[in-house]
Amino acid sequence: MLLITLARTIDRMVVDHAVCIDESDNSAIVSNLAAEHVAELQAICVALTWGAQLFDSAGELFEGEPDSNFEPFLLVIDKPASADSTVQLLTNRAFSKLLLEGHEASIWKVAQIECTLFTGTRVIAPWSVNHVAEIAEVTKSPRALVKEFGGERKVPEDVRPWLVKAQPENFDDPSTQVWVRASSIALIRCLPSEIDAETEALKFRGPPRLAIPEFDAEKDSLDPETYKTLVDAVTWVFENQREAEMRHVLLAAEIARSGSTIQSAGAFLKQNLADAWESAKIAYEMAVAETGRDTLKVLSDLRKAVTEETAKLSDMGRQLNAAVAAALATGIGLMAARVATNAPPLLIAVVMGVVAIYIATVIHSGVQFMRLQRQLREDWQQRLYRFLPETEYEKMVVKPTRHAETAFTWTAWLGGIAVVVLTVACVFWAFKNEVKTPDNTKETISEPSPHRDPQDLDQTRDGMSHNKPPTAVVPADSAGHPTDTFLAQPATGAAKTDAPMPTPPPLTEP
Repeated sequence: MLLITLARTIDRMVVDHAVCIDESDNSAIVSNLAAEHVAELQAICVALTWGAQLFDSAGELFEGEPDSNFEPFLLVIDKPASADSTVQLLTNRAFSKLLLEGHEASIWKVAQIECTLFTGTRVIAPWSVNHVAEIAEVTKSPRALVKEFGGERKVPEDVRPWLVKAQPENFDDPSTQVWVRASSIALIRCLPSEIDAETEALKFRGPPRLAIPEFDAEKDSLDPETYKTLVDAVTWVFENQREAEMRHVLLAAEIARSGSTIQSAGAFLKQNLADAWESAKIAYEMAVAETGRDTLKVLSDLRKAVTEETAKLSDMGRQLNAAVAAALATGIGLMAARVATNAPPLLIAVVMGVVAIYIATVIHSGVQFMRLQRQLREDWQQRLYRFLPETEYEKMVVKPTRHAETAFTWTAWLGGIAVVVLTVACVFWAFKNEVKTPDNTKETISEPSPHRDPQDLDQTRDGMSHNKPPTAVVPADSAGHPTDTFLAQPATGAAKTDAPMPTPPPLTEP
């Protein structure tokens, strides 16, 4: 309770007595203090057992009772040590300033806030409450959607710190209102198409084009319902990083169509933001339906392309198998021809080389086809199939084509190795395995030797012609002419078997 009392006292002095407050992680520096204000703050610090140092107008350390002659005073209040990734704030003024400047801490402890605010990157809670911040997924930066032409960027770089997960409790509490005003400024700047560089007016393209004056949180605060609609609409725009651009365009166009007499940004949003958001959601659903039809067509074309590619690779694999089988048959035939017909070895080597070159050409064309298709898939994925998640694209495209490529690769390796081995074997067989042709031997009849016995010669001749029938002895007369009796005899085949053969007369010497 004393902590809240100290914080409220400083905030009251800032408003009523022009006191300045500047807080850091470890201390709170209160300047431009009067003597009576110093005594009040010192008493609270003593009750809290917090250290405090007082400096006079000359910047020297002052001890003792504050004297008005040394005004204005500067009081340095030492804060308790904070945990890692935690910042502790006493006053709402410091809270408001830090919201505008930003801080990397994920846990903000504010002394006067009465509720806990959970945003996408931090937790805002009282000093006595401990929470762990849950970091939301990264969204598209509003600066990528809203154009700014001024030298200083007004649009927040990240929208997550300004999106609360639940409506703040005690909406009218001063500390809660500090948060509501700061987040309203940041979220409203995420809505337009562009921000004017001179007037900082919010411009919506439409059609028709619309310009809304800059939102002034001090004079034009939002009621709870309008603030909730604003948070929900911006959350809807940026909840999907891939669709944020389309949703932002639709919402900006619907806000522009709601254009009418504009008095202030807060009043305009109160009247038109809810209806514009509902219209944007309807337009988005229609766009999604149209996109769904286009997506189905694209998916159908993708499936057809993958099917054709895998079929082409399978067909190339079958062609390669047939070519390898023909090459093996040719090689075996050449080896057989070399053995059987003594074919020229150079001819065998040339034919087998031509076969090997043909197989290499088939394999090379298949490999080039695979590389070309793989490169085309990588190039067109980001242009045509960005809507597909990586896992779905892997399942629908990469895995089927990878299986087909693996099958062709194995076929190419095995077939190529087989043809190379057979080519080497054929060439080696052709040049190393010389076939010897036997000499043609002629049968010769040995001539009789002049010293050989005539009887032996007759026996030899008789043996060589033992298959011939014996020659009949023709009878002759004294002059050596055949007799008429022999000439008058019929042919051997026509001779009568019952007639006795005549006895030939003995041969006489002429």
